Order: sequence, then C-alpha cells, then structure tokens
Amino acid sequence: MKFSTGNLKQISLGIWLILLISSIPLFVPPASEPKSNQIIRIMTYNIHQFYVADYVSTTEKTGRYVFEELLKVIEAANPDIIGLQENEGLRLSSGNQNGVLWLAEKLGMHYYYGPPTSAQIYGEAILSKWPIKEQEWKQLPSPEGIERGIARVVIDSPFGELLVFNTHFEIDRFKTAQREQANFVVEYVGGQKAIVLGDFNTRADQNDEAYHILYSAFTYGLVEAGFHPNATIGFSSPATDPTHKIDYIWLTRGHWTAVPNSYKTYGNPDASDHLGVLIELEMKQ
Repeated sequence: MKFSTGNLKQISLGIWLILLISSIPLFVPPASEPKSNQIIRIMTYNIHQFYVADYVSTTEKTGRYVFEELLKVIEAANPDIIGLQENEGLRLSSGNQNGVLWLAEKLGMHYYYGPPTSAQIYGEAILSKWPIKEQEWKQLPSPEGIERGIARVVIDSPFGELLVFNTHFEIDRFKTAQREQANFVVEYVGGQKAIVLGDFNTRADQNDEAYHILYSAFTYGLVEAGFHPNATIGFSSPATDPTHKIDYIWLTRGHWTAVPNSYKTYGNPDASDHLGVLIELEMKQ
C-alpha cells in the first residue's frame, strides 16, 4: 500500500499528538483526608539539683554533677514539654550552675527558669519545644516547712496555646502545708484547660488529704491513660527501687485524651533520686 505525502504527514502528526498526550501527567485531585490526631509528650521530673543521689542516704549528695546523665534520660523520653523540680543550681551552695539553660541548649528547647534564685525555692522550671508566650510564678502558702512555688507558662504550640503549670509541694510530714498548697493550685488553675505537673510529695496509699483534693479537682493522667489509680505503673520514688508515687501529671477534667497505656517512667539512680513520669496526649491540629 502506498501513502501519499499528505497521508504520511497526517500519520506523523497523529503519532506525535499521541506521544505528547501520553507524556502529560494527569492531574488527580488528592483525596481529602480527615485531620489525624497528633501526639504530644508531657513529662515531669525532679532532678535533685543536678547532683547524683547517695544510694545509702537519701538526704546526702555526693557532690558530683549529673548533667550528662539527666540529658540522656530526657533524650530517651523525648518530651515536647517537661516540668523540672529541684532545678535551682545558681546558688553558691549549689555551685552556681545554670543546669536549666544547659539542658535547654542541649535539647534545643525554650525554657522558663521559674522562681529566681533569690526566692530561696528548690525550683520549678518548664522546657518546651515550642515558644513560651507567657510566664510567671507564684509562691505557695507555706505555713510550715520551707518556701515552695508554682510556675505557669502559656506555650505557642502547633495545636494552639497550651497552659502548663509546674509545682513542688512540701514534704509529707507537713500535712497542713500540703493541704493549703493543693487548694491553692486548684484555685489558681481554675476552670482553664491546663496540664499540671509536679512533685507533689503526697501519696494515695497514705490517704493524704492533699492527694484527694487534687484527685477530686483534676483527672489523674495515669487513669486517663487507662490504668487503675493504685496501679504500680507510675511508681517514681525512690529511683533505686520505686515503691510509691509522688510525681504526678494532672489534667483538667474533660479537656484531654491520653494515648492508652502511655503513662510511663524514665530514669535511673545515676541521674536523680526520682524517676521522670511521662504521658502522651492526643491533639487535633
């Protein structure tokens, strides 16, 4: 069969158009997917003023700094927000070491130091992967024992503003102070959506009034994560052989959803006399 010059040109043009069309990617609009829940990791950790604990006496310190050991624990936990207690290291008696700044720089986090050294408080600092928009601290009522405080920050997160409190209550033999401090915290938080972190030095197994005040006002993170409030999960003290819970993550009631079974502890006695406590919360962007 013979083709004329005109026919050959038409065939060539047709082939060229087919090749051109086949080389153009087709546009398929992406399927609209619902926004999935995102997870944030929240941690509370009493860091024993950056000194290693003495395994024989819980009241003595060896004098050796444990910055690197603490860093390893926090890196392993990988929190987005962490509340530190007993972080005051700028006193002359503590070696004038700003461990909060050191940790923040190593972790690449923003931080609020909390009560200044002049307040003569053990310290309540807050570190965050996201910028801190507001910050303040208040002194807790201390009718007995030593001075105690609470830090408050507003964090500018990808999920909106997050309100976080961090505190450190009086030790358990000062029950009146603990009760007043618990009532103060409940009133200070009020009806706001918030996360409340800290070493509360109060135990459910001792039927402490301060514990019941907090438990009645907030949702215990351990319970929100699906555990019984008396579960051994969350035992944080002493780090050598944890037998009780005094470090807590409280959530304002009805505002938060925890990832099931996400309430965990991190740490070891080479870093602090406490273990850190962590929870994962579901967030919608």
